[in-house]
Amino acid sequence: MSFELFQQGGPLNVKRVGQNQYSMSISFPRDADGRVARECPTADCSPGYFKVTPGTGITGSQTVAYCPYCRTSAVPTDFHTKEQVRYAKDLVSREAMTAIQRAMQEALGLGSGGKKRLVDGLIKVDLEMKSSPPKHVWQPYEEILRRDLICPRCTLNHSVYGLAIWCPDCGEDIFPTHVKGEIRVIEAIVGDVDRRRRELGTRVAVRDLENALEDLVSVFEATLKIEIRRYRKAKGDTSDQIAAAMNKIGSRLQSVSNAVAIIPPLCDGILLFPAASADERRLDRVFQKRHPITHNLGVVDRKYIERVRSGDAEGTEVRVEKEEILETAQITYAVLSEFHAQLFPAATPQAALPTVSETVSENTEK
Repeated sequence: MSFELFQQGGPLNVKRVGQNQYSMSISFPRDADGRVARECPTADCSPGYFKVTPGTGITGSQTVAYCPYCRTSAVPTDFHTKEQVRYAKDLVSREAMTAIQRAMQEALGLGSGGKKRLVDGLIKVDLEMKSSPPKHVWQPYEEILRRDLICPRCTLNHSVYGLAIWCPDCGEDIFPTHVKGEIRVIEAIVGDVDRRRRELGTRVAVRDLENALEDLVSVFEATLKIEIRRYRKAKGDTSDQIAAAMNKIGSRLQSVSNAVAIIPPLCDGILLFPAASADERRLDRVFQKRHPITHNLGVVDRKYIERVRSGDAEGTEVRVEKEEILETAQITYAVLSEFHAQLFPAATPQAALPTVSETVSENTEK
């Protein structure tokens, strides 16, 4: 007796493609923003987890996808997450169990109710098959990612952890777009300062500006660390060599003057700023304000006065202005994007980068 193990159609769109061979279509759930999770197939890639929005980016026949962290390339289906694979197996397993129970009912000649009575003279035998309820299939567990961006090359809408480098669809280097996204967040916070001052008071507005400055320094430091690691890896340094170099640097890249001295030896003489750069002086002056903000609640101390040689009186509070932060944000982005272009000239999508003057104009209009 032959029978169909799986009934064709149904929620999994079952199709028979050969003898005892079937195909099924499984759609993975999207998150609240319409994104689907992906995971790098390389085991040692960290964090390796990202999300994409179906219907954006390369929408035709895509034969290769990329990891935004390590640029591993593979067919798109290789980027399914472990949770998605588990979810798919559970759905197929549930479908198989249902099919097996149905096949047993048919083999035993049981009705739809799973019962049958056999009568042979005075002998009556009741057969009954009690099927277990279908196993509940839990949806894939999804991480929450808070860095969303759109690839300037292929327009893929996706989310990542931290500052990734490559687009998952077209594989282009879009690192400056990630940096710009972080700068945009800071600009948005600063742009809301006037409202916050009116509604919550001056001290809250001041703290917003101080926090924005600290965030700018963090973006500056984190970006330079990523760039140095990537450059040294491309030069053939081992992971241990890179780790030793970064441990030696520590947190010194938070200082503009330290960064200027540290970078050339590690990047084959490439400079962070051109000689006698006015941007270097401006950035250094503003970044110096971070010390009393971080370590002294914004109160000017002797160390700050000696470093900056400012006319501030000891014991007063360091001043951080809205326009100053916006200008510093633009300088920071311009410096970092130009440095990236020097390190990786062939990979930088220059046409996709907004100019400093364009962004300053946007802030003025706001």
